[in-house]
Amino acid sequence: MNVLIVKTCRFLNEQLAAKQRLDASKGVYLFSDMNTYVGHQNPLKEGQEPFRKGLLSEAVLALEAEVMKNPENAEGWRLLGITLAENDDDQQVIAAMMCAQEADPTNLEVCYEPWCRI
Repeated sequence: MNVLIVKTCRFLNEQLAAKQRLDASKGVYLFSDMNTYVGHQNPLKEGQEPFRKGLLSEAVLALEAEVMKNPENAEGWRLLGITLAENDDDQQVIAAMMCAQEADPTNLEVCYEPWCRI
């Protein structure tokens, strides 16, 4: 019985991972779990310091909290895309930049800058 449960859990985890990869390839941004920056007053500002220090995973969390809080913030999405590019997460870069372009289709930085980093 325990072997069946373990096999079922592995199968479900594999299916979830495959769905997440498919979503990312379609430009759907996949947010991190357990984000400690959610609910902070100004996560955009908080994300800039870890980025400058090279703490990219920390910066991603803060910027994700910003775009969760303000999904129409093209600059937040753009900075998130740049941070993800520096962290070599190409699928997430594409998804973040698609969200940035949707939020502000006139922002030329969104159209150009991150693609140079991929």
